[in-house]
Amino acid sequence: MLVLGLLPAGLALARSLGRAGIPVYGGAFRANEFGLRSRYLRGRWIATEDDEAARDRQLLTYLAELARQGRVVLVPERDEHVDFVLRNWNDVAAIADVPLPADPESVRRLRRKDLLPLAAAEAGVPGPATFFVENEEGLREADLDPPFLLKPVEGQEYALRFGAKAVVADDVEQAVTAWRRARDAGFEMILQELIPDSHEQVFSLFAYVGRDGEPLASVVGRKVRQGPLRFGTSAVFELRYEEDVLELGLRLLDSVGYRGFAHVEFARDPRDRTFKVIEVNTRLPVWAGIAMTDRFDMARTAYDDLRGAESPARPTFRGDLAWVYLAKDLWVSAQMARRRELSLRDFLAQHVRTGKVRAVFAADDPLPALASVGYLRSRL
Repeated sequence: MLVLGLLPAGLALARSLGRAGIPVYGGAFRANEFGLRSRYLRGRWIATEDDEAARDRQLLTYLAELARQGRVVLVPERDEHVDFVLRNWNDVAAIADVPLPADPESVRRLRRKDLLPLAAAEAGVPGPATFFVENEEGLREADLDPPFLLKPVEGQEYALRFGAKAVVADDVEQAVTAWRRARDAGFEMILQELIPDSHEQVFSLFAYVGRDGEPLASVVGRKVRQGPLRFGTSAVFELRYEEDVLELGLRLLDSVGYRGFAHVEFARDPRDRTFKVIEVNTRLPVWAGIAMTDRFDMARTAYDDLRGAESPARPTFRGDLAWVYLAKDLWVSAQMARRRELSLRDFLAQHVRTGKVRAVFAADDPLPALASVGYLRSRL
């Protein structure tokens, strides 16, 4: 098993399988990824070269070395790791099994925010009104009322560049300014309807769809706090079952023939109480560790399926459980407190609860938590 990417989700997967005695190796494109310090990794590969082609060749060489003992299961943690697989599809597929569909076009249809609305419409899954912005004239003529939401077609590099996943524009001129800035940096953008208070009602389906197309494991929950505020990744995430989120998410994945790990995100529209799909990640969510515990281990379910072993479907995981990223939540909660959006009592409620999965710290594997301090300092 090679886990490519070792931040919270990759670390959770490595620990889960490592504790089960499965040989786990780690790979990263940055030396400061704290999961590299996990005791459950039997080997580590790091490439920090700026040259993408050279880095890809190094990783393929390392993957080939691991494959001398048999086919490798390769799990990409983040978008940049999925991109590596897509760029090198034939070379990877020759020696490794990956939790992605055999047709890369299925990945593209879900990942790209300009194509997702079309796939959702075909599947009968609601979504906010969305326009691909080809030029300034098209943006000005879009049939939407402000405020607007501008998002990159694909998001990770944009977030790294600008420190946010999306921009809220109160009028057309603000939207044009944000679009020009993104265009000048080489990003394609969409203009989207802003669902009122959507950041407070973001629900997710995290699922593993087996090789035969059957969903084998799933969880449903909601963001409690996120950073950056409003349009960020989870600092606290809790299980919160919603039948519509499960049904709509699985319907969308099935409609494109998806296989593997997927994270489907919805916003509940307060105007009609419907769930509208806003994003699909063809990989692990940052809070994947909530589904990789002794109580429910999606990592082992996926590993067995990818290896060709029997892996029966499991009921959707439910319960009173939260995933908490303490260091990030301190940063997020401090900002919310300054805005008078969070009380000390509400902050503490998630950290003193008994049903809790820690994002980084583990008593049997403490070094990643220590290393994460330096990582977060560099990010902030």
